[in-house]
Amino acid sequence: MSHSANKIQISFDWVEIPAGEFLMGSNPIELITSYPDESPEHQIDLEEFFISAKPITNAQYERFVASTGYKKPGHWIGGVVPQKKKEHPVTYIDWNDANAFANWCGASLPSEAQWEKSARGSDGRLFPWGDEEPTNEDANFGNSIGDTTEVGIHESGASIFGVLDLAGNVWEWTSSIHREYPYNSSDGREDVNLWGARVVRGGNYLSAAKNIRCADRHSIYPSARDIYIGFRVATKTLSVIKKDCGIDFEWQKIPAGKFLMGSGYTQTDKELPDPEYFGVSKHGANRPADFDNELPQHKVFLDKYRISKTPVTNAQYEIFTKATSYPVPGHWPEGVVTPEIANHPVVYVDWADVQTFCNWAGVGLPNEPQWERAARGIDGRIWPWGNTPPTKELANFGQSDKTGRTKAVGSYPNGASPEGLLDVAGNVWEMVGSAYRPYPYNGSDGRENLDLPEEYVLRGGSFYSPHGRYLRTTTRSMNYQFRRRDHIGFRVVQA
Repeated sequence: MSHSANKIQISFDWVEIPAGEFLMGSNPIELITSYPDESPEHQIDLEEFFISAKPITNAQYERFVASTGYKKPGHWIGGVVPQKKKEHPVTYIDWNDANAFANWCGASLPSEAQWEKSARGSDGRLFPWGDEEPTNEDANFGNSIGDTTEVGIHESGASIFGVLDLAGNVWEWTSSIHREYPYNSSDGREDVNLWGARVVRGGNYLSAAKNIRCADRHSIYPSARDIYIGFRVATKTLSVIKKDCGIDFEWQKIPAGKFLMGSGYTQTDKELPDPEYFGVSKHGANRPADFDNELPQHKVFLDKYRISKTPVTNAQYEIFTKATSYPVPGHWPEGVVTPEIANHPVVYVDWADVQTFCNWAGVGLPNEPQWERAARGIDGRIWPWGNTPPTKELANFGQSDKTGRTKAVGSYPNGASPEGLLDVAGNVWEMVGSAYRPYPYNGSDGRENLDLPEEYVLRGGSFYSPHGRYLRTTTRSMNYQFRRRDHIGFRVVQA
């Protein structure tokens, strides 16, 4: 199995840390309990980065070992992770071990500055959760149970960004050599080839409260291994890490907020801009019944997320089939993706195929509101590009070249959505992760249960679609989970 194929066995929960300044080091409130190497407090400006929400677990490290033949931690009994410790942070890891793991998955160890900003945010808090003294609900410290705990169980101890386990449990390796403040990333302290004691952060399950502060820093030689030292990983861009699966998804960011979902009066009745593209009269007398499934228009709030710029291609899906030996789509000549179709959206995949792909890659299908928000923006546009009916320069529909087939993704840049998505109108209908149910949309009513054996929603129209009305951002169709077609594909999201 190839290197990239093995990376897919690990899926991280990434937390985005926004670009901007923060105060690093001890502030006056901390001076009584701080150490000299935490001063002076100074301002640091960091670019956006992503950090794993939790420390790396034994189970994750085990997959790395199995994939590479790398040496196992010495405390694994018989070289096997104890069943009860699979979700505990991996320990007895020296700095070189941690760095090897990070390099293998395309990430890095966080720098001191990245770690501290992830822990304290920009408000100078003492602990990840604030300035309140820690309790055993916030963190595993003070030898309260005499061992590590599963990662992520101390939810009340999360940082302002939602990063967990930054206080207690295990010290965490950073990429930084221990040098005096002010922190300066260009002075050699981030050179992975230089020898020197590396900084660990966060304290461990034996630590006193003062040693689990955000600003607390200790130096340990890179060759050290112990039961209370672990690590987490970071990356400056998720496209570099390829979501641990060897596939370089190009992500578009969608900010949190409200938008109007579904059709308004102007889209379904008398104010239609061009009835030819809807197959209805301007007065709605011949309005198709399928318009009714878009009503009523209603407000939906979404958390921020990322969605792939284009549908998943044959070339991307091939990486999955080769890595897993999963059955290939039946239309690939001799089971191989040819150059002619490599960048076309993958088709002839059913619900089970797509869910298997998503689980493998650590991504998901967009639900209905995620898809519609990314397609139409917040200004209620009828089509991704605006309110003017589609042309053959904007989308692949109506069998535009009379060949009755897909086109390479990204072939219609003028048809982009306000968020920069391509191919959200025409080419292929796109599966979304929502059961086909009436509006108003309600994500808690069971329609997001991906195990339900019922019809799911399709969005966007395809090259077969005869009218522009099928390409609208609000158009909903349905499909059965077992059905495969030459005009149905999908794109993916990540929280």
